[in-house]
Amino acid sequence: MILALRSYFVSLRASARFGRATRLRELGDKEGALSLAREALALLAGKSVIRTNPPEASTLICATVLVEQLAQELARPGASEYDISDSLTYIRELGAGSALAGWASYLEGCLRENRAAETV
Repeated sequence: MILALRSYFVSLRASARFGRATRLRELGDKEGALSLAREALALLAGKSVIRTNPPEASTLICATVLVEQLAQELARPGASEYDISDSLTYIRELGAGSALAGWASYLEGCLRENRAAETV
């Protein structure tokens, strides 16, 4: 129970960073937005985070998509394969009726690109 609460509070901090990153992107500060979105992912990578819990998983998915989008726009490295893979797993678990299901094909493409870049 304590671990779940700790994880939840970390997800709140990560969600706040994601929200600020989204606002910075809307204001045109893509560099700042990318930095904050990466911070959100770093928080969610902590040992005390249960990434399969709904609040953590939804923040992970949204932050991963944002990092990937901004990284492509800025020609920077994107999210880690770990974050992309976990995001895809959780999207698939939610099913086709989920509001996040549309991001599965996008993240699959990002994962393929990351793997292709590693083999070059």
